[in-house]
Parts: sequence; structure tokens; C-alpha cells
Amino acid sequence: MSDTLVLRRGGCELELLPWLGGAIGRFDVDGRPVLRPTPQGVTNVLETASFPLVPYANRIAGGRFTFAGAGYVLPSNFAGFEHPLHGLGWVKRWDVIEADLTSAAITCSHLADEHWPWNWSATQHFALTEGGLKVSLELVNTSAQAMPSGLGQHPYIVRGGTERLAFAATGVWENDEATIPVRALPAGAFGDFVQGHILDAERLIDNCYFGWRGEVDWGPAISLHSRSAGFLHVFAPPGEDFICLEPTSQMPDALNRADFAEAGGVSLAPGARQVLDLEIRARPSPRP
Repeated sequence: MSDTLVLRRGGCELELLPWLGGAIGRFDVDGRPVLRPTPQGVTNVLETASFPLVPYANRIAGGRFTFAGAGYVLPSNFAGFEHPLHGLGWVKRWDVIEADLTSAAITCSHLADEHWPWNWSATQHFALTEGGLKVSLELVNTSAQAMPSGLGQHPYIVRGGTERLAFAATGVWENDEATIPVRALPAGAFGDFVQGHILDAERLIDNCYFGWRGEVDWGPAISLHSRSAGFLHVFAPPGEDFICLEPTSQMPDALNRADFAEAGGVSLAPGARQVLDLEIRARPSPRP
């Protein structure tokens, strides 16, 4: 597409796809893919390297929730998924508002409809660093009423099969058959990630960790950092060449938890904004 952007700094190269959900097409460092490259000709955002989650993260069970005393029912927002998923930013076209050789900003907006009954606008800022990428996702409530909000990013990180996943968290949510969290478990329930754990290539992980400390290492060469995300959703499907390590400000189905704020939910006042940051760093692989 004509509005695809390519940014370069040192050995870093970033391709942005504003026209396809504000997604990242690829992120390479020293010629090595850090994020799963998007195939040529793709029109499905789920096949990209990463995409934004806005104005909510992950699922809303059945699309039903109550906010400020009013009940709402949202339809599915993407074919093949039972629950509304990942917000609306990933199914919208974004526009470029700033761009130079090493950085860019893109934006999109929404007017209240059946998929989200509040107005909002969002902006993503991308900046290449030496050996890394910084992304900031900002949401502004442009409605006359408060609205619920939550943010996240959905990077697909290249998976080789022998990397150790390492991070610290307070606990993890166990899901029901519809992938809705139902029970809190100790953080080590699916592996000792504090010490570093090699994932079973044949076992699905699709779970949200709470009390995440904001850092995660994927093997010796890749790390993710966020100061504003209290949750880390790990999606590792069997047989695939990627793992998704999704920093989010809220847990899945946060709108239906007894304590929306404890679940990471924010009641965003008119004109107020919420920001989520993400930094991906690529370190040189150790020599054998």
C-alpha cells in the first residue's frame, strides 16, 4: 500500500501498516526478524507482526457488561470470534500525522456506535533506538460522558523452540472453555518463569498474568519492558513459529469483574487520556 512506512536507524528496520489496523508489518535488527514478518499481500491483521489493543484489551464475555449503572451488549467485532476482542483500533484504518527517518505517529478515531457507545481517538508513537523500538499508545475520551478504557499491544515474537521465557508476576488466571478468566492461580502454575522456563511446544498457553513487574526476557536476545502495563498476556499456540507477549493495562473481561479498577479498568473522564508504553530491545546473541 502507498501509505506503508519504513523507518531505519542503525541496524533496526521497522515497517508500519497504518492502513491495516495501525499494525507493525515487521521489526528487524541486524537483518534478524524480532517480530514475525507479515507476508506480502496480507489483508488480515491477525497475520501481522503486532497490533494495538484500544479502547479495551482482550475479551468481553458475550459482549455484555455494566458500566456507570447502564447495561450494554456489544456484537462480535471480528469474524470467527464469539466474544468482542481486542477493542476496535485493530480493525480500523489509521492515518499518518508525523514521520521522519526514525520515528512516526499515526492516529485513528471512533464515533459511538453498536461496537462501542463512546467517542474516542487514539495515537501511536513509534521511535527506533539503538537496538530497539519504543511504542506509545494514547487513548483520549472525546465523549461528553466517562467511558471505560483499557490498552495493550499484541506483538508476535519470533519463536525458535529453545528460548527461555522469564518474568515475575503475582499470579495467573485460569480460563474456562471460552477463554474467560475464572480462577486465580499462583504465578508458577504453568511454569517457573522467575527462573526462566522453556515452553512445551505442544501445549497451548493463553493466560493472563497479573502483578506483572513490567519486564520479560525471551531467550538471551529479546526483552520487553513497560512501565504502565500491570498485566502480561502470554499466548503460545502449539506448532507455531511465534509467541505473543502482550502487555496490557487490564485483564481479559475486566468489565465483568466485581472490582473493575482492580482488574485494571479505568473510568476515563471526558477529555482525559490513558497511555500505555512498550519497549522491545534486541541484544546480540551470545557466541557459542
